Amino acid sequence: MENSQIQLVENLDLTAPALNRFVKPNEISKLVAQYGTPLYLIDEDTLHAKVKELHTAYAKFVGPLKIAYSIKANFNPAILRTFITDGVTFDLTSIGELHFIKQCKAAPENIIYTSVTEELEEYLEVLQSGVRKIVVSSFNGMTNLAKAASKIGVKVPTMIRVNPEVGVKAGVRASYRNGKFGVPFNGGTIDSATKMIKHLMDNDLLRFEGFHFHLGSQITDFSCFIHALDKMDAFMTKMKKEYPSFQVNTFDIGGGTPVFYDEPVPSPTQMAENLISRLNQLVDTHGIFELMVESGRFLVAESSILVSKIVNTKEYSEHKIVILDAGYHLLLDAALLKQEYPQEIVSTPKNKVKITSQIPTKNIHLAGRLCDTYDIFPLSKASSLNEADVGRYMSFYNVGAYSLVFNMPFHCQIKPPVIMKTANAEFKLVRKGSSYERLFIEEGGDIF
Repeated sequence: MENSQIQLVENLDLTAPALNRFVKPNEISKLVAQYGTPLYLIDEDTLHAKVKELHTAYAKFVGPLKIAYSIKANFNPAILRTFITDGVTFDLTSIGELHFIKQCKAAPENIIYTSVTEELEEYLEVLQSGVRKIVVSSFNGMTNLAKAASKIGVKVPTMIRVNPEVGVKAGVRASYRNGKFGVPFNGGTIDSATKMIKHLMDNDLLRFEGFHFHLGSQITDFSCFIHALDKMDAFMTKMKKEYPSFQVNTFDIGGGTPVFYDEPVPSPTQMAENLISRLNQLVDTHGIFELMVESGRFLVAESSILVSKIVNTKEYSEHKIVILDAGYHLLLDAALLKQEYPQEIVSTPKNKVKITSQIPTKNIHLAGRLCDTYDIFPLSKASSLNEADVGRYMSFYNVGAYSLVFNMPFHCQIKPPVIMKTANAEFKLVRKGSSYERLFIEEGGDIF
């Protein structure tokens, strides 16, 4: 089974998808005239479509299916409210995220809480809010959760985050030996799934619910999932022999569904086709469980565009430096991960445009407005920057994940406004742009 699955991965037919041009050039011009640049744009229809795409991809799973959104990718309230109408589960990892979700009126039963810090006070607040499905990642965290459960007077469904310690080829790896996240199956200490399950079985305060693992982001070689599921299968078989009442109710396989930036990537359906038969085998062997498929990046990335203005250019020989009024303070992954967001010049009626040069895209160097050497935007193979001249507008595509949440005030930069194109094709302000006065006060300027 494993070898055939890996062979299928190698033979995937990949094509680059079309960029999500959900807003027309004349609409961009009107929005820029009203709100200025830089400016984020979000498409509500795309958010709904991505949830549906994941549901469809895993439709052949024989048990119940839940799609979970990891809100660390983008916690804008308009996005959260959109996903609430889709009935998704929200994966949270902080009290701040819990506050946002509560303010948006998400049902507690549609929340799964996966902490890294796992503090007692944290768990007390989470349980008091009505959240009941908790993922623990350490023995100490499990102990703190039990103490919180005792004080609140509830028996908490508890999942264990496992580190399968498998090789992962991904943009960001989350599973490797001695990694930060989760616990190994065994390891000779109390911080192992074996010791934690032993503690959970017949526990008066906590009830074993199932497992969670997350292998990484931007995964295109799905053999790592097969290896992880094989190890989970063997471990679950071992636990059933030791504990006759052992039963997995929820099985969370994390995220990793890739998004197009530069190279073509497999679709969710192609990804699921490599996993479904193995997941259904787990059901045949161990009984029905609810499958949870998580996503942060995939659900929001393609929903958003950043519009920036070209404010300066300079040419050296056959090369051209194009300077924007945006910087990595708005797209931090361009600096951290060298993320190659697709870019293109917003089209304008030719008779209104002054073209100063025709430098090919490959010889254009795209720079941000920050006084920092790393404020350079890598170009995607899908980028088209011909006619990149002062005064023109540029769209960055697929910026919906890890852009808004990383906005920072380097150089006293302020947050730009965010506009959502709603399902009825109206443009709605969903985040006001901040001001220098507000930033001054936030930094203590009014304290003497």
